[in-house]
Amino acid sequence: MAEAAAGAPQLPEELIIWEILTRLPVKPVLRCRAVCRSWRRCLTSDAKFLRAHHSRQPSLPLVTTQEGREKRIDAMDHRTGERRPVARTTATTTADDLDVLASCDGLLVLIAYGGIYIYNPATRQLALLPLLSYVSCIAGLYPHRPSGSYRVLCCVKTDDRAVYHVHALGSGELRCVGEPPELWASGDVVTMMPMMEFLNPHVLAGGRLYWHPLKLPVKGDGKVNNMLVFDTVAESFRHVISPVDGACIELFETTDGTLGLYDYNGGTADLWVLQDYEGWVWSLKHRIKLQMMPFFLLPDTNGDMIVLSKKGENTGLRWQYLQNISGTDGSSPRRYEWNVFLKLKKLRFKQSLVRHPFFSMEDDNDGAVDEKPLFEGLSTVKVDLDDNYEARTEESVLPSQLQE
Repeated sequence: MAEAAAGAPQLPEELIIWEILTRLPVKPVLRCRAVCRSWRRCLTSDAKFLRAHHSRQPSLPLVTTQEGREKRIDAMDHRTGERRPVARTTATTTADDLDVLASCDGLLVLIAYGGIYIYNPATRQLALLPLLSYVSCIAGLYPHRPSGSYRVLCCVKTDDRAVYHVHALGSGELRCVGEPPELWASGDVVTMMPMMEFLNPHVLAGGRLYWHPLKLPVKGDGKVNNMLVFDTVAESFRHVISPVDGACIELFETTDGTLGLYDYNGGTADLWVLQDYEGWVWSLKHRIKLQMMPFFLLPDTNGDMIVLSKKGENTGLRWQYLQNISGTDGSSPRRYEWNVFLKLKKLRFKQSLVRHPFFSMEDDNDGAVDEKPLFEGLSTVKVDLDDNYEARTEESVLPSQLQE
């Protein structure tokens, strides 16, 4: 490390690396590699440091937009009011030729330039996934812990039936893992699955992929298993009953890796957390009484909510408000101007500098496609604050109070 200025107090290098540098965004960390050789080695190839850095990065919702001739994917940071750049294409592409299909551990599966790619925005590594060009839909991206590989779960429609396959990145093959339970294997569900997975991407939590609850036909007075679960270790399916029957339900992964669920309807939002997967035991944590009627709610990993609401009675949905509401006390310190051309996705992105060998295995150009400028012209965009907004606190109700 470079010599400290004479007489200046010095922090231990271990403290700087593990308590300061691990909390910085990617760009400052990359600049710090120039300090000295030991820092360059640590910040470039020390797997322990790279994993620690990734764990401390914020998990941000993705936004897609088309502005003029360019199409962009950004990560929305409501704390700073910025849209951080992730990818960009120019007018040479088709109207729907840039979108995110799956996200996990800083990796994105995206469609661009007529192909499907695995992409790490932080390291700017990109590789084509040609085997996925022929599948019906992408169900999810996940780490397979026993093997240390990353795998894509995808659906192939065969004779009007859904058959799922797994592609281990870098393997060069699609492996069949079979059909899901019958309700998800045939009929209208199979026909609508690509659209449903696009609108409500599956949620990875606790080593399992969870499908959004469906409204399925019920015989008699009983309930029907309306949620599909894929165990990423055993690579097998299970179907279960959702804990609530609400019209507006959003699943999410909590900070500790468990499955959370927001049930919102009208002026309230209930937060449920899965406490025991094997016994399928859920717990109602609290209820937030909202002072506005959101038409879109996106849970944060800490239980907060990002909501979109109409800007006024006569403005329609073109002009909107975006705000973050605390899942603990209902506070909402700021509100942003938003519009319908900014499409908030139900996928999150968390930067990672971890290097993966499958980039060079999937592609002949060492994981980079230079002629496709997904990285060119990237810039942070400031989101306008609503200057007329007065910070307020929504009413938060605990489960014990709901019973009174």
